[in-house]
Amino acid sequence: MDITGYEAPTYNPAIASSQSSYGEDKGFGLLEAGCVHIKSEINIMVKNALDVVFGGVTYWAFGFAFSFGDRPLSNPFIGIGYFFVDVPDESMGYIYALFLFQLSFATTATTIVSGAMAERTKLIAYNLFSMCMTFIYSIPAHWIWSSKGFLVTLGAQDVAGCGPVHLVGGITGLVATLIIGPRKGAFDNTERQPMPSPLKAILGMFMLWRVFLFLFRVSVCWQSHTSGILTDGIKVLL
Repeated sequence: MDITGYEAPTYNPAIASSQSSYGEDKGFGLLEAGCVHIKSEINIMVKNALDVVFGGVTYWAFGFAFSFGDRPLSNPFIGIGYFFVDVPDESMGYIYALFLFQLSFATTATTIVSGAMAERTKLIAYNLFSMCMTFIYSIPAHWIWSSKGFLVTLGAQDVAGCGPVHLVGGITGLVATLIIGPRKGAFDNTERQPMPSPLKAILGMFMLWRVFLFLFRVSVCWQSHTSGILTDGIKVLL
């Protein structure tokens, strides 16, 4: 993805998609809160909120630069440039919109992992992980979404973040689960335990469905638009 030279109308899908993508944080938060013990509900919701706070600071400082930097030192595996989103005036509008969109994806990838580590990490340790997860996300995002990424040069395409967001978040969550292990005492009682709050879990699931469908729609239209196949389809759908 070349992040310079876009006209103002192409800001719209990035901004609209970011607003929808932040809904994933709320959906995952409700889903996770409905699946943990009542005593841990506030903890898991605070962690989802802090994903945006701490993950947002680190993505603003260097994550976006590693994903979409196009300075001379950039290469197919990592980008260099636009640290602290310091961009030229002529590209400011689109790059700021793209930053907002990518920030929502970065925090979503972290939120996926928070569910896998629910009730097994202290808040400070999780905040440190949230900041590290931003860096983990930034590298695959460069591979598939930057014009210089090596997967892009091979002809790969991503739809709605299925690779850099959901696959990376899922694999990171699996690794974290294997390292941390199961919740202490969670399975000592052999009797079947009811779900703590099924209503919250189901509401979270519905919110995730809505966000997924919206992002799939926008992603397909966005790819068609940037490839010259579709010119006004994004504006019609949004």
